[in-house]
Amino acid sequence: MNHAVLSSSRPDVSSQTPALEVRGLGKSFPIGGLLSRQSFRALHGVDLTIGRGEIVALVGESGSGKSTLARCVARLEKPSSGAILLDGVDVLNRDRVHASRAFRSQLQMVFQDPFGSLNPAHRVEHFLRRSLAIHRTGGSSDTATQQRLEELMTTVGLQADILNSYPHELSGGQRQRVAIARTLAVEPRVILADEPTSMLDVSVRIGVLNLMRKLRDEQGISMLYITHDLASARYLADRTAVMFAGELVEEGESLDLLAKPAHPYTQLLVSAVPDPARAGSYDPVRRAELRQAVMASTSCAFDGDPNQTCSAEEPVRHRVGDPENRHWVRCHLYHPRAGAGGHALAAEPTLATQRTAKQTP
Repeated sequence: MNHAVLSSSRPDVSSQTPALEVRGLGKSFPIGGLLSRQSFRALHGVDLTIGRGEIVALVGESGSGKSTLARCVARLEKPSSGAILLDGVDVLNRDRVHASRAFRSQLQMVFQDPFGSLNPAHRVEHFLRRSLAIHRTGGSSDTATQQRLEELMTTVGLQADILNSYPHELSGGQRQRVAIARTLAVEPRVILADEPTSMLDVSVRIGVLNLMRKLRDEQGISMLYITHDLASARYLADRTAVMFAGELVEEGESLDLLAKPAHPYTQLLVSAVPDPARAGSYDPVRRAELRQAVMASTSCAFDGDPNQTCSAEEPVRHRVGDPENRHWVRCHLYHPRAGAGGHALAAEPTLATQRTAKQTP
């Protein structure tokens, strides 16, 4: 695949109001019972911007806070702090109690499980007609509505006769396309796609990814693409953001970030991806060193940065490489505090254990 061609077609969003902007978003969940004052911090100080007609991938391990961020932005969870700006408007201040219909018309979410998001008791036509009716996007007559239904099916690459089918009669890929068609019926400006291909066969994933790119290119829809798959992030997204323990640790143009990861956690993620060009498996000692750098680093590769002084107290962002790549990395000295979101690194062997194991015959 020619990545150079893909990167050259990315939209110019530098001078436009972002389609979606998240500022200092935080989310804590109460734990320990009704009278307990304890809480679990799932998100902290998340800043993320998605330009018009731009796809941003959010990657990280399970439990890092990716889906929680999407649910907070979609107003399915109430953020504990921060602001969410849609087309420059702070929707948390505008719609304080719950999301308005106007908000739902601008932003929609595609869920991970296409079968779980479709009621098995109804035909495909019911899902699309309901969306058209609620948001008044289906036209003023039955003929116009039927035409719009067929247009939606064509847009997502399905035949019009599938409108009469039940969800259980469709394949996983077809169900996900129906879910996307239901989203498009609202005519949104932003789509949050929470691992939309993770439950699909490998053979049909590329079709859904190409559909998402087509919607970006032809309709200018902005997207947040949440995934574990770094290869699909590289293939689809203009930019990639890396989340660890409820905070962003690195962000930049997808090709640049995944080719030259600067944060130890990002390097851990990249090292876990199977690579035919890499001899043997990943080095367990090197991974243990990276893990130690993530959890208890005593130095930063960007110490001496004239623009941003390193700090163990504040999440300082260091610029990486060419400014046009918008690549930054969080200072290595800053670590997740106690009570931060869960992560899998704690289950990995320590550096001393790895070295002992390697020396044992």
